[in-house]
Amino acid sequence: MQNREKWVADTLVELADTLVPALDPASYWLCVADRYAQLVASSSVRLAAVGDRAARPVVVHTDERLGTAPLVDILDEEGPGVESRAGGEQIVNVLLEEATTRWRQLAPAALSLGFRSIHAFPFARREDVLGAVTILTTDTAPLPVADLRIANALADVATIGMLNHRAISGLTATSQQLQGALSSRVIIEQAKGLVSARLEIGPDEAFLLLRRYARSHNQRIGELSERLVSRRMTAADLASSLPKRAMRAGRRK
Repeated sequence: MQNREKWVADTLVELADTLVPALDPASYWLCVADRYAQLVASSSVRLAAVGDRAARPVVVHTDERLGTAPLVDILDEEGPGVESRAGGEQIVNVLLEEATTRWRQLAPAALSLGFRSIHAFPFARREDVLGAVTILTTDTAPLPVADLRIANALADVATIGMLNHRAISGLTATSQQLQGALSSRVIIEQAKGLVSARLEIGPDEAFLLLRRYARSHNQRIGELSERLVSRRMTAADLASSLPKRAMRAGRRK
């Protein structure tokens, strides 16, 4: 890798840039997996991590062999990725030929495809565990200490980045809900004033008429108010559709 320091700096900045609601978690995790493949030579990477809170986990591969039988099913059930995610600790420099008892399905299947060693790093931060990345290599040499530090840094930054994205997405959704509620309230107040002026009744009576009409016609009061304010319905239409006793009750109050 040419200019390693620049690659590390650029990658960390790229993975940290998640404070946008429009971020696609699947594309983000694919980028993370690709950076691990670039970091570790002769490697194939499988990454499984959560995206949005309600979404299913995102699973990406940099090698199509990891996404097809037999490995695609085995990697869901056993291996360092499963253990790393459960324990929140890295598992590195494991020779597959020495792990046939530990991972009875994974080790033989991976060896048959030419892989010789395996590593895993969790995406975990305090009590939050988002997933793990599994790295299979055709080399038996241990990962250099510098590579281990960078791999851990990538996992930490990716975890923090995704947690920040989830936080900003939650705040944005809440803000939109509050804005929607505020806008609806403004429309209702405008409709109350319109009905009050047109029918010569008080604001409270106008609101009662709006509520009765909305209930009897199975409408939301906000939708009814928007129709009145936009002149797609008149106060006279509102009054004429209600029983006369409701109008009399409104004027008495």
